[in-house]
Amino acid sequence: MSSTYQNIRVAGGDTAKPLALKKRLDLIGRHLGGPGSRFLDCGCGCGDYVLALMERFQLDAHGIEFVEDKVNQAHENPLLRGRVERGDLESINLPANTWDYAMLNEVLEHVPDDRQALKEVHRILKPSGILFLFSPNRWFPFETHRVGLRLTGTGVPVWMPFIPYLPLRLGSIFFHYGVRNYWQKELADMAIASGFSIVERSFIGLTFEGISGKPPALIKAAKPLLRSISDKLERVPILKRFGVSQVLVCRK
Repeated sequence: MSSTYQNIRVAGGDTAKPLALKKRLDLIGRHLGGPGSRFLDCGCGCGDYVLALMERFQLDAHGIEFVEDKVNQAHENPLLRGRVERGDLESINLPANTWDYAMLNEVLEHVPDDRQALKEVHRILKPSGILFLFSPNRWFPFETHRVGLRLTGTGVPVWMPFIPYLPLRLGSIFFHYGVRNYWQKELADMAIASGFSIVERSFIGLTFEGISGKPPALIKAAKPLLRSISDKLERVPILKRFGVSQVLVCRK
């Protein structure tokens, strides 16, 4: 289990908002081969990315999801029956060396044993298979997941700055962390220790689509301007490293 956070429970939000989904698919598309390749979305939620991968790239896309309610919701769409199944990322019930691509899309930070999950994804990928790993970026100065005050149990607003920058030993005195947040080197070292090599490192900025909850009124009013600034910062070599999400494209 990761030594940086304790008592992590399975959970997860939803990044399948139009702009966030497009940014991720654009990046994935740069590394895909031809149609028909097998792609496993690990922690697929309600299957939105499975559908998008099928429709945009004609992939043989499937997903596994731990939360039964999300699996049931996915099965309301006939196209996802037989493609989205319940599964545990720490013990994936699939044969080794059988998938061309896999994705952990803002999922690893929610898994109790993140290192075991990475090893399992490595196991099920074919030799030279690709993992797309999207995860929180601790260089981003705001904590986008819920952090609770230990004294009162109340949540810290997501717009409170610099929470991720606190050393965990100090922060844990005041806060309860329900989700991990990874330093960039930390995440890359974990992937390498699990047997992957890093093909590409990238970053994604905020899309201001309410993924982390309802924004303050001022932020909501300024969304078009803020989106434009965020998109531009993604292309600035140093500043892009402060994006809300970090992305690793990893080869087995």
